[in-house]
Amino acid sequence: MNCRKCGAELHPEQKVCIQCGERTAAGGKFDVEEEQHWRPSPKQIRIVAGVAAVLLIVLLLYKVLHVTPPEVVAKEWFDAMLSRQFNVASRYVTPGYEQDLATRMMDPRSLADTYVEEVTTNRATYEISPPVFDSPSRPRRAAITITTKATGGQIVRQIQVQMAKVGRAWRVDQVM
Repeated sequence: MNCRKCGAELHPEQKVCIQCGERTAAGGKFDVEEEQHWRPSPKQIRIVAGVAAVLLIVLLLYKVLHVTPPEVVAKEWFDAMLSRQFNVASRYVTPGYEQDLATRMMDPRSLADTYVEEVTTNRATYEISPPVFDSPSRPRRAAITITTKATGGQIVRQIQVQMAKVGRAWRVDQVM
């Protein structure tokens, strides 16, 4: 019997080749191919790429076609105003909103100060009403009421928010 690796002569019960150190059949080495690491086939790569492309298209369509409801936009705007994050609040308003504040000699900061003072002084919470749309089929405007309530449940203030649909997005247009 000879070593499969180097060809040296072996004893039938010899477990290791003395010349090269290769294990023999008696030592548990059988003629087994080296272990191959898994590699995806071209077909598997195409399938995974196709699935990834479909998921990407679905996510893009959702992002493009999804319209955030006006009451959610109003809540995010009001939260930003209460936390005095004016750069965040400005993302939720129309140019008409800023013009309306200017005609009333106000700015977002003074308006926010009014809301923050009322909420902190009265330890108030607030509720956002469901929107009232101008048209049930193709709404372009919506009215929402933000009601702030003191800890005892008394209404501190009701803020009327007029929303306008700008493109596919709802924005705060006027606050009364």
